[in-house]
Amino acid sequence: MVKKAYFYSIFVFFAFLACPKAQETSIPDDFDPLEERFKIEAAYIPNYREMMRDVVVALGQYARENRPEFQIIIDGGFDLLTRGQWENDLDDLHRAEMAGAQTDDERFLLKLFSPENPVPVGAPIRRYIMAVNGVLLTNQICGNAKGKPDPEFEKIIKDYGLSVIGAEHCSSIKEKNNALLALAKKEIPVHADTDLNKKFDSIPNQTDLFLENPNNIDSLDKVRNMLIMTNTRNFSDKDLWLQALGNTNYDLLIIEPFFKSNIPLTKEDVKQIQAKKLGARRLVFAVLNVAVAEDTRLYWEKSWKTNEPAWLRFQSKTNPAGVIVDYWNPAWKRIVGIYFKSIMDLGFDGIVLQGIDEHKTYERIIPIN
Repeated sequence: MVKKAYFYSIFVFFAFLACPKAQETSIPDDFDPLEERFKIEAAYIPNYREMMRDVVVALGQYARENRPEFQIIIDGGFDLLTRGQWENDLDDLHRAEMAGAQTDDERFLLKLFSPENPVPVGAPIRRYIMAVNGVLLTNQICGNAKGKPDPEFEKIIKDYGLSVIGAEHCSSIKEKNNALLALAKKEIPVHADTDLNKKFDSIPNQTDLFLENPNNIDSLDKVRNMLIMTNTRNFSDKDLWLQALGNTNYDLLIIEPFFKSNIPLTKEDVKQIQAKKLGARRLVFAVLNVAVAEDTRLYWEKSWKTNEPAWLRFQSKTNPAGVIVDYWNPAWKRIVGIYFKSIMDLGFDGIVLQGIDEHKTYERIIPIN
């Protein structure tokens, strides 16, 4: 009770817009959504992509109404920028059922039909695009995912004026330097390291700072370099961590807004690190995962475990402390809303939304293909 009271004494309630609910499904403890599939009555299959968009749009609307200068960056979720084939397939399935077809009906495919004016695959989803200010791209140059972004993706970025920042996990110093130079030519600020485990837990030597900038930074288009540090495990004390961040000259810091996951920063802490070592103003963004709950967070109740409550759905494969949630659930959205509002109130300049790609976890477990 003390922990719960502490959490709610720090954060103020912020409610989301209502979203439709999916049908509750009983899932055994050993169920793996990435390797198995279970049947859901087709009439109850929701559009998981649209419900994720709803979360981001609600956050964007709140930010515009209360702090228009507050920036929202999406880390992933790029397939939500446009209408997907999965969404059209789902619509076809629902229309076929309304026409009387059943999923076990041999005539099912014969009864599928399309609307007269279907939404074309690849059409931009304006309400989602306009709810955010930019995107974080990982390994455009380094790593296994390296390669040029899709031309349609680049067109949306250009047409809607979205900012682009990057994160590169390289295998060598040489590859790291090549990535910095290549992306600088595109005017894309980037965090680059040689940590293939993607821990984001260290601060490089400042003598190696790329494109050091003495100017004040008040917008993303002025950022020339950046540091992502979302893991504070190498620091024993919050003040030591803040001091280390303050002794850097990065134009943009992207950080975890809690020390050791559960000690929140204060307004004074945020203001302190918004100043570079050389004195100029910089931007400081926080991170927020909108689809994964962690048992190290202040909101976590001792009685909680996977499927209890029911919206704590799947154990994360990449985060031992994380559970993938039904991100459309009102109880979870309330938690996310509290965190989002408090991050704004603490004076952060923006936020990087993580976990947006978790809609794919739910798409993998429904039999519509």
